[in-house]
Amino acid sequence: RPVALAEQRVLPVLPGIEPLLVAGEPHGAGVAAGLRRGSVVGVAGHDGATTLALALAAGPTRSGSWAAFVGLPELGWAAAEELGLDLGRVVVVRPSDQARATVVAALVDAFDVVVVGFDGAPSATEARRLTARARERGSVLVVVGGRTGGVGRPRRAWPTATEVELTVVESTWKGLDDGAGHLRQRRALVEVGGRRGMQRAKRVELLLPGPSGQVAVVEEPSGAVVTPLRRVG
Repeated sequence: RPVALAEQRVLPVLPGIEPLLVAGEPHGAGVAAGLRRGSVVGVAGHDGATTLALALAAGPTRSGSWAAFVGLPELGWAAAEELGLDLGRVVVVRPSDQARATVVAALVDAFDVVVVGFDGAPSATEARRLTARARERGSVLVVVGGRTGGVGRPRRAWPTATEVELTVVESTWKGLDDGAGHLRQRRALVEVGGRRGMQRAKRVELLLPGPSGQVAVVEEPSGAVVTPLRRVG
């Protein structure tokens, strides 16, 4: 089996997304920030989860990878393009709920990134099979859970552990003053956890999106962007 360099096993992401995916020591030492091939990434949150999932896929598509989106009817493609997604490298599939897991398994064989929302969570057995298939094929499976975009029914969480778990715990839009104006930007607080060097949870504040429509890290005057969480007990 050919040997793959570490940087070849990581799909590049947008600069504003990199702070979310920097693994902690010692596992992350010397490994570029990005989407690790063969991994499952969970994205959840009441408001902003869909935008965050789109932003995760934007970097790979701009670098020549293809992305498939499954079961996410509320996506806004004009906003996705502003985020940086290359729509020329995107395929949208709308299978029935019964066929969704089978379709995702097929897409994992052909696409570098597969972004999927399950209205009803797959069984633990199906989730393990999809995880193993993504690992074997070197694809990245991004699972969108929670109430995405603040609309529609809440999507149930992925029933097994994910390598990276991103949760939008708080978000605030700016631009509407006294009921008038235009939405200019959204500040979102994202909690990061997971496995393989991501066990030490942290929080990163992002513009999701910023005034230009793209993702950016909120630069505080103190320079402290990433806030580690203290575990009690």
